[in-house]
Amino acid sequence: MKFKFRVPVHRDDFTRVCWLQDHLKWVDDQMKLATTNKCPEHERVEISIFCLTCSVPICAHCLLSIFHGKHVQHDCCSLEDANNRIVSEVQSHIDRARQALDKGQNDLRKTQKSIDGIHQRKAQLLAKLSDMVTAIQVKIDEEIDEQLQKFEDKRKIFIGQINQHNEMITIAENEIKSKSKSELIDVKKELLSKFTALPSFSICNDSIITENILANFLVLPWQTAEFVFYNFTKRNSSSGKSVLQKYNLDYDQTWSLIIYPNNFNYKHQHVLSIFLKLDSGIPQPIEYTFIIELLHSSGDASRKYSMERTHSFQPGLRSGWESFYQVNCLKSDGFIWQNEDQIKFRFKIRTATILEQIKLLESHAHQMKDNARDADDVAARLQGEKKKIELKVTEQRKQIEQMKRKESELKESLANKKKDNEFIADERSQLKALKRDNECLTKKLNNFVEAKKRHHPEDLRNG
Repeated sequence: MKFKFRVPVHRDDFTRVCWLQDHLKWVDDQMKLATTNKCPEHERVEISIFCLTCSVPICAHCLLSIFHGKHVQHDCCSLEDANNRIVSEVQSHIDRARQALDKGQNDLRKTQKSIDGIHQRKAQLLAKLSDMVTAIQVKIDEEIDEQLQKFEDKRKIFIGQINQHNEMITIAENEIKSKSKSELIDVKKELLSKFTALPSFSICNDSIITENILANFLVLPWQTAEFVFYNFTKRNSSSGKSVLQKYNLDYDQTWSLIIYPNNFNYKHQHVLSIFLKLDSGIPQPIEYTFIIELLHSSGDASRKYSMERTHSFQPGLRSGWESFYQVNCLKSDGFIWQNEDQIKFRFKIRTATILEQIKLLESHAHQMKDNARDADDVAARLQGEKKKIELKVTEQRKQIEQMKRKESELKESLANKKKDNEFIADERSQLKALKRDNECLTKKLNNFVEAKKRHHPEDLRNG
C-alpha cells in the first residue's frame, strides 16, 4: 500500500538541515570579521560618525539616549566630512606657513642686500679715508719740502751774512791792534762805511710759517643746501611758529633748518631766528662749521648777508642765532623777493678740521660695522625662523600624508564595510530562506511522522 505525503521530502532537505549550525557559525564569523573600528562604548557597532562638540569619532548608538549614548544632541558629521575638514584646516595652516616662509625668505634677501650694501659702503668709506690720508701725506711732504727749501735758502743767506759780519769784526779788530792812533783816525771813515754796508738780519716768525703749512689744503669742501621761504609776508604775522626743513647729508646724517620768521630778541625787536639741528647721525660729538646766508633779491652774491659759527653737534642738539636779522629791515634792504613774496636762504656745513672729518669717518665706519653685525644677527634669526617654518611645514606635510592615507584607508574600509554589509545582508536573506525552508521541512517531517503514526502505529511501537 502506497502512502501519499502532503509535503514532498527530498534527501537534500535533510542535508541542508544537518549543515545549518555550521552555516550559522560561518555567517557569524563573517560578521565578526566585517566589524572593524568598533565603538568603545557600543562594542558591536561600527564607528561612522564624528562628534564636532567633543572632537572624537563615535557610532550611531552614541547619539541615542536609548543606548545610553554620551553624545546626545551634540553637533556631528560623517567621518569623511570630518576628515575633509581636518585636511582643509591643516592645509590652511600649511598655506599660512608657506606665506610666512616666503615673507621670511624675502626679508632674508632684503637683509642680506642691506648687509652687502653696508659692507660695500664701509669699503668705500675706508677706501676714501685711505685715499684722503694718502693725499694728505703727499701734500704734507710737498708743503714741508717747499718750506724746508725756503728755510734752507734763508739759512744759507744767514750763514753768508754771519760770515760777512765775522770778517768785518776780524778786520776791525786787526786794524785796532795794528794801527797807530793817527792811522786809525785815517781808516775810521772806511771802517764805518763797511759796517754800514753789512746786511741786516731779517726777522723769522716760525709759528706763522708752521701754521700756514696745509692751511688751505686742510679746509674741507662745504655741503650746501638752499631753502625758499614762500609767502613770507603772510606767514611772519604770527610769532612763535617755526618753519622746519629737513636735509639728508653725507654719512647718513639728517639735519633740520629751523626758522622763526617773527621772533623777539632781548630788545623786543621782531627778528628772524635761525637754527641748525642735527636730528640723527653719529652719536659721538663732532665739531662742525656752518654758514647761514640770506640771499639778496638782486642775485648779487656780494650783497648777501651771512653768519658763520663753529659748534659741536650730537643728535638732538642745535645751534644758531636768536637774532639773525631784523624783520622790518628785510624789505628795505632788498632781501624780500617782491614778485614771489619770498626770502631765500643757503646754508653750508662741513667738519671744522680734517681731524674732525677723520673722526666722523671712523665713527661712521664703526656704526656701519655695528649695523652690519646687527643685520647679521637679524639674518641669523630669520634663518633660524626659516628652518623652524620649514620643519613645521615638513611635519604638517607628513600629517597631511598620514591623514590622506587614513582617509584612503577609511574609504577602503567603508567600501569593504559596504561590501561586507551587502554580503551580510545577502547571507541574512539566505539565512531567512533557510529558516523558512527549515520550518517547512520541520512541518513536512512532523506531518510525515503523524501520517506514519496513523497508518502504522504498530511499527512505531515495535520500533
